[in-house]
Amino acid sequence: MAEQEREKICAFQFKSGKEQVVFGLEHGVFSAIFESILNQNRKELQVSLGGFDGEKEYLDWLKRPLEIGEKFELKVVRVALSEVSTPLQRRIAEPPSDDQLLKTYYDQKKELENAGLI
Repeated sequence: MAEQEREKICAFQFKSGKEQVVFGLEHGVFSAIFESILNQNRKELQVSLGGFDGEKEYLDWLKRPLEIGEKFELKVVRVALSEVSTPLQRRIAEPPSDDQLLKTYYDQKKELENAGLI
């Protein structure tokens, strides 16, 4: 493998009529998630392009609703780190506080009660 090729990383290239994003990490995990959520409380279609550096930082390159009939292309590419799009958001991974955990618990409990599941 040529020296230049070794300096490249594996990444994803997402293209749509709205944007083009190249996302990936030298170390860590990155993913493209396409969600369809349809239940009594929510009706959503969305795309999320993000990752985790494996140590402390979450990165978001794109998160937005999808439209019915929208076309896009997802391609596996090898690129230099300088070719990776700048993340829209970076967050430090911190464990949730007890108050946050309790709020999440009660919010989820209420949602399940309202849906008649508990």
